[in-house]
Amino acid sequence: MKILVIAEKELKEYILKPGSISWGIIFPLVFTLAFAVRFGDVDHLAPGLMSISILFGTTSFVSSSIIFERRLRTFERLLVAPVKRVEIVGAKILVGTLFGLFVGAVSFLILRLFMAYRVWNPLLLITFMFVSGTAFSGLALWVSLRVENPINAMTWLNLIRLPMIFTSGAIVSLLLFPHWFIVVGLITPMTYAVDGMRYAMLGYYDVINPIYDLLVTVLLSMLFTYLSVEELRRLY
Repeated sequence: MKILVIAEKELKEYILKPGSISWGIIFPLVFTLAFAVRFGDVDHLAPGLMSISILFGTTSFVSSSIIFERRLRTFERLLVAPVKRVEIVGAKILVGTLFGLFVGAVSFLILRLFMAYRVWNPLLLITFMFVSGTAFSGLALWVSLRVENPINAMTWLNLIRLPMIFTSGAIVSLLLFPHWFIVVGLITPMTYAVDGMRYAMLGYYDVINPIYDLLVTVLLSMLFTYLSVEELRRLY
């Protein structure tokens, strides 16, 4: 209940605003159309484009809220409330995940206009979208708490996000690269989101069995949640 109360506060304060809603629509709209118009047949690209939308949606929201609260020193209000650190972290990650689902859904609706095939397993797709958003939100929260100057959080996130786009197979299949590059892809968290969504949408995968995709993504969510709680304990 405490997580839900904090999450409700976050939704009203940050997400249910015209600016956040418009950004959640315009970003995937422009980004998705840019690739759809360029490549035409976007079925193989669709899972990667959705993963990128969820990645940027979750990480941008979580880091922005942390930057804002740490700069104005309003984050301390949560710490003096009768809630545990894990509940604060859980609420932040939950809201970031919900925003990522919203951005991912907008991206999906646009992609559906250009896709030739139906979604193979909608329930599995929603599952991968949720756990991927949780992992990305946890990553953003940990990085935002890790840096001493909150302003630098976005810079560090860009250093993580941009390479992941090209090493995860989101744009180009990892099977087209040398074997050593596939190893790089296997240590990229986003690879498991892309491959899992590809299986859910199209019924096949490039590199990793979808069972391992789901397992690793859940483990990453738990890992980043734990690291965020520990970092919050170290800071305060």
